[in-house]
Amino acid sequence: FETMRKFLQLEFHHPLPEGLVEEERRKDAQFIISVFPHGTAGDFRVAMDGMLDEVFPNIYNKIRTLAASILFLIPVVREFVIWTSCIDASRQVAEKALDAGYSFLVFPGGEAEQIRTIYHRERVYLKSRKGFLKLAMRKGVPVVPIYVFGVSDYYRTSNALMEPRLWLVKNLGICIPFAVGLWGSILCPEPVKTTVAVGEPLTFQVEDKRNPSRKELDDAHETFCKALMKLFDEHKGPLGYGDRTL
Repeated sequence: FETMRKFLQLEFHHPLPEGLVEEERRKDAQFIISVFPHGTAGDFRVAMDGMLDEVFPNIYNKIRTLAASILFLIPVVREFVIWTSCIDASRQVAEKALDAGYSFLVFPGGEAEQIRTIYHRERVYLKSRKGFLKLAMRKGVPVVPIYVFGVSDYYRTSNALMEPRLWLVKNLGICIPFAVGLWGSILCPEPVKTTVAVGEPLTFQVEDKRNPSRKELDDAHETFCKALMKLFDEHKGPLGYGDRTL
């Protein structure tokens, strides 16, 4: 996927947060790496995978990506996601991965965020997304926020037939984007410079890890949202997105 990385000028923003570098050096380091936005296709994820050793050199070989369960039911697609180190995004599978010492990448916005992608606008679907935080609290694993600049400019999107497409997402977990990229292609994005901004790891304290309270979960969600917003605001100007809001 080196050609794709060059095509997108994909890079991680440096320097990395000091807290992350220090935490990653620990022998038993684990993270839930939460990536925003999903984008129209999430195709940058495959290219980004091969660069994770820049940020997570100690745990690189024990990082997996959570993928929508429905992808494992589609021939050819199933083989591709398995080949690119994906595992089922179900709670049971995610918990087993953490128990086995793995870390994972997750796109908390999922299909709901993917279908709402708008060309040249920065949007995340996070208000009701708390499952990844609850899992982190139950397992005592830090959460690392990531924002990828450039993803929203890959494809020119359309809101045609949005209502039935939203129904498919809500009821069947199926996302059908209406979008075109380079030369009108539905598979190839525009060659937009892509920069991955990484935040400090967030650790949430709970009285009972087995059952975080609603207030503890709400407080963790608020903390994460503020951290993601701060990450976006700190990087948008230097990276050429100063006129955009999240």
